[in-house]
Amino acid sequence: MHYARTRLVFCGVVTLILCLAGCPNVVEDVPQMGSEKKITAFSFALPPADGRIDQEALTIEAAVPYGTDLSALRADFVTTGIGVSVGGVDQESGVSVNDFRSPVTYTVTAEDGSTADYVVGVTREPPPSSEKTIEEFAFLVPAVAGLVDQQALRISLVVPHGTDRSSLVAVLTTTGGVVTVNDTEQESGRSVNDFTDPVVYVVTAEDGSTAEYTVTVDVAPSTDKALTAFSFLGFPSPCLIDQAAGVIRVRVPETADLASLLAVFTTTGMSVSLDGVEQQSGAAANDFRTPRTYIVTAEDGSTASYQVRVTGVFSLVVNEIDYDQPGSDAAELIELYAGAETDLGGVALVLVNGGSIPGQEYDRIDLAPAGTLPAGGFLVIAGPGVSVPAPALKLQPPGWDASNKIQNGPRDAVLLWDTIGGRLIDTVTYNGVLHQAAILGEAVEVDPTEGTAGAPADSGSAAGSVARLPSGSDTGQNGTDFRFTSTLTPGAANR
Repeated sequence: MHYARTRLVFCGVVTLILCLAGCPNVVEDVPQMGSEKKITAFSFALPPADGRIDQEALTIEAAVPYGTDLSALRADFVTTGIGVSVGGVDQESGVSVNDFRSPVTYTVTAEDGSTADYVVGVTREPPPSSEKTIEEFAFLVPAVAGLVDQQALRISLVVPHGTDRSSLVAVLTTTGGVVTVNDTEQESGRSVNDFTDPVVYVVTAEDGSTAEYTVTVDVAPSTDKALTAFSFLGFPSPCLIDQAAGVIRVRVPETADLASLLAVFTTTGMSVSLDGVEQQSGAAANDFRTPRTYIVTAEDGSTASYQVRVTGVFSLVVNEIDYDQPGSDAAELIELYAGAETDLGGVALVLVNGGSIPGQEYDRIDLAPAGTLPAGGFLVIAGPGVSVPAPALKLQPPGWDASNKIQNGPRDAVLLWDTIGGRLIDTVTYNGVLHQAAILGEAVEVDPTEGTAGAPADSGSAAGSVARLPSGSDTGQNGTDFRFTSTLTPGAANR
């Protein structure tokens, strides 16, 4: 019996050895236990809040709305572990309730039994702001910044005169959440509103409180203060208004009584006065024998002055002409004489070529740059080769630094032309007679010769000129009033 037992034990050992030798994969088939133990997502459904996970520090931070009760919150989470517990209590995502008034430690267990502790901290967001101010308010077009009165909750702006207030776009900055006008949410730089009347902007804060700002837009008073038209009742009275110089030149008939003229005018200003007396267009007569100054007042109180110069009779004549000199004509001149003070604005010296019938204008000289010629004064139109004694005036027209600017005839003429009234002031034909001439821009021809004969010819072989003797004499006869004299007197009395 003892032998048999020993044999049995031996056989079992052999069998075990053979089994182990013939089954080499037995150890490799044993399952390995996982070590994954992360929380990969964490949030709250009520109130909605997402957690920020730091996998290195093993922390989770979440912010919930102000006023949230932290003592009973249900967390939604996703984990790679086989279980999650808090304080030894198994957690179920979206079901388990915890008190987050203090940090809560979530323990994640892996398959292999290892664990990871995530510390979850929950904070409340700050309380909703009660800020609801409009800090800045402006228009881009026109470029105007508003004055904000935070105490009175008023915003005032002044836009330029003529601005259309019915369609303006405001640019604003605010500390509030939403800004509305008539329950319409406003977008800075885009929303259009009518500011003809005050507009109320309602600013709503995060906490729901509101502030109402009243925006008032005023239009600046006009700075316009121009006289745009001026004439007199009862007869034609063309005028030329020089807005830059503030001068109005008016022409009236020679028979007009300058001591009592009734002015008609239009203005862009608020009021017009003369010598401190307010004027109404067409309402009162005034004395215009001397220049009168009108004051125009704008809405903003600023003023502009206009000197009104009225001319009926011109006391201005062509007094001396030297168009031909021995050799080259480098000292040509035309002299004018004023019997009374004469404003030369609007007066032109017109040179006429009498080589054809009608004669044709070949040059025109604006006398306005010479200003005003005093009574008994002389104005000499000439180039640099002519000297003029004081107090006579000299005008050198553009291009008159060369010779041969005045034609030598025959039948050529020199005219003084009123460009405002469109009429002859004085005229003289030399070396012949010319009774027809065309003036540029005028539909009617003029007669350049006064009387039946023209002035005599100048001399090309001896010094001298064609001159009125005595100066200023005008009988209406060119042949009588002018003589050739060998004594040149530019800027002085003829002799």
